[in-house]
Amino acid sequence: MSEQQFDFKGNYLNFLNHGTTTLVPNQFVGNTIMGFGALNGPAIEKGNEFGDCLDGFGVRWEYPASGSGSGVPACDNYVLEDILDWREVVKIPDPSKYDWKKDYEMECRFMGEPNRDTELVDFGFGNGVFERLAALMGFEEALYSIAAEPDEVNALFEKITDYKIQALDYIIDAYHPDTITYYDDVATQKNCFVSPETFRQVIKPHHKRFAQECIKRNVIPIYHCCGKAEDLIEDMIDCGWAAWTSVQPTNDIEKLIQTYGDKIGIIGGFDSTGSPAMEDSSVDDVEKEVIRCIENYGKYHKGYCFFGFLLVNSLDPEKKAKRIGMMIELFLKNAFAYLQQGK
Repeated sequence: MSEQQFDFKGNYLNFLNHGTTTLVPNQFVGNTIMGFGALNGPAIEKGNEFGDCLDGFGVRWEYPASGSGSGVPACDNYVLEDILDWREVVKIPDPSKYDWKKDYEMECRFMGEPNRDTELVDFGFGNGVFERLAALMGFEEALYSIAAEPDEVNALFEKITDYKIQALDYIIDAYHPDTITYYDDVATQKNCFVSPETFRQVIKPHHKRFAQECIKRNVIPIYHCCGKAEDLIEDMIDCGWAAWTSVQPTNDIEKLIQTYGDKIGIIGGFDSTGSPAMEDSSVDDVEKEVIRCIENYGKYHKGYCFFGFLLVNSLDPEKKAKRIGMMIELFLKNAFAYLQQGK
């Protein structure tokens, strides 16, 4: 079967619905990523790199080339110093006052309008509750606040989640997404930032509420979390996330697929913090890692979708697109070769 004949959209949808996949899926093939993940996403969440860089919460963002232009909160402009003051200090934006359709049109000008006959559309919704707290006050103060004042943190998270749920209807009206990816990194390469018990008490209720609101609107919810978060996999399933992205090999991916692949999809596998992802990695380095993922994780034909990220120390969109394109070509060549071998 040729690439031209293959139904990449249907194959990826089978993966999200926990069905069998003929070809190892790739999150960049048969699926268009919009919002955060493609660009920096709506300015209400990540600021505007062409303007004053302030988001709707009053956080100022920077866009360093070393991170391929991804937004990071400016560390000299924390909005909140004391969690006890959040009601007086934190500005919760009104999603009805934001022009979501203008953002969609801008993204289409940059990247082209998605072909909905052949592609699903994913909207990346950045800054889940934990990431938003860290953006407001920095990681040290955020973690201290969770430990010292969990009730106050929960109250703030409730308001942030109210905003995110209110925004859903505007996002759906503007982007008509099939999936929404909720970004909330709660782990490092070694472990979660907080204990599983604290996660369940302070963070999980808000994740679950958002995921369930997506499901009510017939949009498939996906959870993004880098790092070693495998201890939270059953909580992710309970929340209702259809898939977890971007799962790095610091987790036991094969065990996750074997144990939970019929309940939640695993998107990732590529060593995005190792030498294959570095800017000076060779085509051979990248291809070897792509093949490792296909052979180790794709053999189950269920529960796994490839996702890889290559570092680019540049703000040049053409340079970034070239690296992504190279990886996609290597993936498709080897995924079809794997299929043709009857594996």
